[in-house]
Amino acid sequence: MRTLLLILSILCFGSCKPSLITYRNGYIFDKQGETIGNYANGYIYSPKRILKGYYSNGYIYDDNHNIIGNYANGYVNVKMKNKDD
Repeated sequence: MRTLLLILSILCFGSCKPSLITYRNGYIFDKQGETIGNYANGYIYSPKRILKGYYSNGYIYDDNHNIIGNYANGYVNVKMKNKDD
């Protein structure tokens, strides 16, 4: 469950719309239910097993250990970056 937050860091390249990302059984899913990553042992990976972030204690961190979101009850909330930033 916690690795879902790490995968959300992968998706921080969008608009400011709230994410509808879910996680379960080691996989991270987008709003269409397609797999967009994996999580395990505090790490978040892309589908090609590239490290994208970390998760711990309800928070998702980027690779610089900055908090970029949180996760709970199968859902992820990530601060999305604007394309202007």
